[in-house]
Amino acid sequence: MEKSKKAQYKFNKEELRELLYDFNKEKGALPFDRPRKVSIWDETLRDGEQTPGVFLTLEEKIKIATILDEIGTTKIAAGFPAISNGELDIVKKISNLGLSNSTILGIARPRESDINACLKCDLEEIVLFMPVSDLHLKIMNFSKQQQIDMIQKAFDYGREHGLKFNWVSEDGTRSKPEHLLKIHQLAIDNGASSIILGDTVGVLQPETTIYMIEKMKKELKRWDRTKTQLGIHTHNDFGQAVSNTLVAVYHGATLPHVCVNGYGERAGNASFEEVVTNLEGMGVSTGINLRKLTEMSHIVEEIFGLPLSAHKPIVGSNAFSHESGLHIHAIVSHPIAYEPINPALVGQKRKFYLGKFSGSASIINAIETKLKGTNLEIPREIIKKILQDVKNLQEKSSKENKKRSFKKIKKLIGYIQSGINDEEFFAIVQKHAKKYLKDSWVYKN
Repeated sequence: MEKSKKAQYKFNKEELRELLYDFNKEKGALPFDRPRKVSIWDETLRDGEQTPGVFLTLEEKIKIATILDEIGTTKIAAGFPAISNGELDIVKKISNLGLSNSTILGIARPRESDINACLKCDLEEIVLFMPVSDLHLKIMNFSKQQQIDMIQKAFDYGREHGLKFNWVSEDGTRSKPEHLLKIHQLAIDNGASSIILGDTVGVLQPETTIYMIEKMKKELKRWDRTKTQLGIHTHNDFGQAVSNTLVAVYHGATLPHVCVNGYGERAGNASFEEVVTNLEGMGVSTGINLRKLTEMSHIVEEIFGLPLSAHKPIVGSNAFSHESGLHIHAIVSHPIAYEPINPALVGQKRKFYLGKFSGSASIINAIETKLKGTNLEIPREIIKKILQDVKNLQEKSSKENKKRSFKKIKKLIGYIQSGINDEEFFAIVQKHAKKYLKDSWVYKN
């Protein structure tokens, strides 16, 4: 069998370094003292499962945990053992998988009962969390001092039982600075493995993320960041989750929280594949095998039952796809002309589409790809005729058929995402509370 030939491009690596300028490498563009290595903390099994309409079985969680471990994830939040016996059993089974790279975490409120549930899961490390903004304190009817006393008690209890613990300040980005700093100082003084700033409703901007990180670095005392890591947990309500996570890392956070495909509540969390690819590109080692990113993404996509956008960065079907004739002509010289990275780096493949914006280079490429091993020499005027027919075919194709298909797909996705509908819910209500309802009451859709 003939060996496949390595692609020959017009420009070599040395020439490309001369022809392309990288502002990211300019002195002062990024902080000089940014971390050179981070530990990836994945929330897919915990925050990701809170995506509306998603429910994961034990087998599915094990499959996701296994590939997260294989790809090089440092910490995996497996679930919340205290919420049910079923969840406790799942977290215990995952913690006993004997994974090679990943530490399995269970999450807990600062309560003895929650910590005891984690202990039943054979966990060595847990995550303690609590909302710290004044709004949530008011809702929970806690004073700030009562909260601090409660957290201290939980730290003591966890330490007595030999647990490592991480602290997450839920809604930390909307809390009063002095209270947030006091709680983070408490965590540091109690030997927490990490303090995590939670942007629970995604209100931060990159500039304010930098401001908060620098404020903590400046005002927290007795902080050895090699012992107590700084982490960031962002939500994507305004589309800033990845950006906020990245700038937090560049300014000292070494424990970024991510979710595969950016799944999570509302608009989701910081996307695993986008965060790690950006960091690696900026010289920050994540320990992640980038070549398995697309495979992992598609496995999780199928399990969650939530189709990704074709335009999803890194792993979407259009991420390395080209139709424009001008683009394809340049790519023939070298793909980097219209691609920031080689798609193979993240387990993807380059695709060329034929359509309205195609050019001669597209047609030639298509013929060569479809008819490998042939030595056809097709005249230029024939190529032009083929090209025109390709364009005509797309322009004459029925938009109405595509619109009908689109509506069907949207309806099916809505069905996939739905939880218990009103009819099912009120049937349960009638089953258990019929005698409390008026005789005339009936469910109306």
